[in-house]
Amino acid sequence: MAILIVMMMAATVVEKLKGTPVAFQWFYHNPIFIALWGVVAVFGFIYLIQTGAPKKVFSMALHVAFILILAGALVTYLFGQSGMIHLREGEATANYILDDNAGTPATLPFSLHLNSFDIDYHIGSRMPSGYRSDITFLPEGRNVEISMNNIAKYRGYRFYQADYDEDGRGSILAISHDPWGVGITYAGYILLLISMIGYFFQKDTAFRSALGRVASMTVAIALMVLLPCVTASAADRSLQKAMGDMYVYYGHRVCPFDTYLQEKGFEETLGKLSDVKLFPLADSTGKVSWYAASDKFPDTVSEEEELLNFLLKSTELVKENVGAGNTSEAAKILSGIKAYQEKVAAPVLPTEGKVKAERLYIRIARPKVQFMLCLTLGVVLFVLGVILLAKKKKFPRWVLYTGAAIALLLWLYLTLVIGLRWYVSGTGPYVGRYNVMMLMAWFSMLSIVLLFRKFPLIEPLGFLLGGFTMLLASRAGVSPQIMPLMPVLQSPLLSIHVLSMMMSYTLFGLVAFNGIMGVCIPARDVKENLRDVSLVVLFPAVFLLTFGTFLGAVWANISWGSYWAWDPKETWALVTLLVYSMTLYGGRVLKVFRKPQFFHIFTIAAFLCVLITYFGVNLLLGGMHSYA
Repeated sequence: MAILIVMMMAATVVEKLKGTPVAFQWFYHNPIFIALWGVVAVFGFIYLIQTGAPKKVFSMALHVAFILILAGALVTYLFGQSGMIHLREGEATANYILDDNAGTPATLPFSLHLNSFDIDYHIGSRMPSGYRSDITFLPEGRNVEISMNNIAKYRGYRFYQADYDEDGRGSILAISHDPWGVGITYAGYILLLISMIGYFFQKDTAFRSALGRVASMTVAIALMVLLPCVTASAADRSLQKAMGDMYVYYGHRVCPFDTYLQEKGFEETLGKLSDVKLFPLADSTGKVSWYAASDKFPDTVSEEEELLNFLLKSTELVKENVGAGNTSEAAKILSGIKAYQEKVAAPVLPTEGKVKAERLYIRIARPKVQFMLCLTLGVVLFVLGVILLAKKKKFPRWVLYTGAAIALLLWLYLTLVIGLRWYVSGTGPYVGRYNVMMLMAWFSMLSIVLLFRKFPLIEPLGFLLGGFTMLLASRAGVSPQIMPLMPVLQSPLLSIHVLSMMMSYTLFGLVAFNGIMGVCIPARDVKENLRDVSLVVLFPAVFLLTFGTFLGAVWANISWGSYWAWDPKETWALVTLLVYSMTLYGGRVLKVFRKPQFFHIFTIAAFLCVLITYFGVNLLLGGMHSYA
């Protein structure tokens, strides 16, 4: 298994440096790599038989599920076929050639005709919210619609909406033919889910043993947590209010100008006001497009001299009046621009409720004070915890309840921010570093609130993890700006996939901080107790990571026809899963994992895999999942 882990790590680096074909040739499709998976499966099964695992139904089923998944992957590799097909409206394609992983060609026993192709856009935006192809299979004449997350099945072949031509009159479909591999793999997924749930109710497991050992053993703050400081002169506030009341086309959508100001700053925005898309224009069909004063306007505008003067000169007049200190006149001009926007673009403007929600959201979205409070409390409680554990004493009751009260306030703040963003955007906190970091902080605070009485160490660990994640969310480069989702991300499976992954990452972070505490404390019995605590957290963490990873595979298969593409983030998620699985079962095979000091050091080092999976892939390795 260690060799497989190293090979997968190396493959992602080679893919970045040499390209995807080289990575597949040297690693993923290399016979040695495939054979190693077979060796792991066979010897793992033999070990299970020798240790009496068949007597434990869910433990046995868990490992059988992984064997089924590997068998399905092998069948897909040996017999699966895939390809891409390009269609133009009104044209039929001849029988298309597919290739399998060995490069053997096969011909489609039918052809396709593209009747029409349509694109839907987010309201007031030119960003696609979805696209679909109306297809007829020939010669039978069967008519189907194919769109993102809505596949078509025909004669054992599956067709996926992959892309389209820039002129909107051509469609690109992905084709997959894998009659046996997907079924075997899905059977493995179902068995895996059932066995993971059943494992927690099974007697005589490592989880139940560790759990048993663990079981035996204000207003000023609210204001500081919930509201940022506001400093500005009355004149500046008046001008900023007038500017913030307008609308702007920004980030592929129409939004309150307050959002733009939060991103760009008042002074920078004022200096470049002529370059901001403030002016909506409707064409003869009623379609609204947005322009900046510096843009080239449609020819029809030049026929209306009064309108043209307004579009060209209003922003310059604002800057001139501000420069002369006449902010009240500048505010009047801005109010006039808003009135024009409401007259021309009323159908595409956000509702009043969403405007108010977004203005509140944009003012509290960056948790700068909150992350400093979290980190300070985390460090103080961590040091106090180390001292108390070394002396074999408990946290004072008042300390625990004060920490829990602060965690509750922070959780309410995070719930407010996430809820406002969800309401305004219409989608949950599933995509983007800001969303994910705030979600991890939300889980951290919730963990403190729910577990502080039975697991006091959750307070320093939770505050440290929550502080670091909010710190990352508050960075200038991590924007809380609300963006429309691309079509492939609009699947309902996305929310469950991301929540599972983020919950597992949060728990792994808690285990890493617990490992640091375990390393710092010299007493062996305390180290062993902390090791048991880590094990109790690791079992649900690994199972959540497993569930999230394979649910993501199902989502990928539904969306673009391949449940596993060895994308760098997929590969590193699998690496993380294998590394952490060693902490659960390593003690039975490798005696070194039974040593508390080594165990804690390993869990600290293992968290590097989580950091690389999320940050390293995004920043360094790229791939299909680099948006997340």
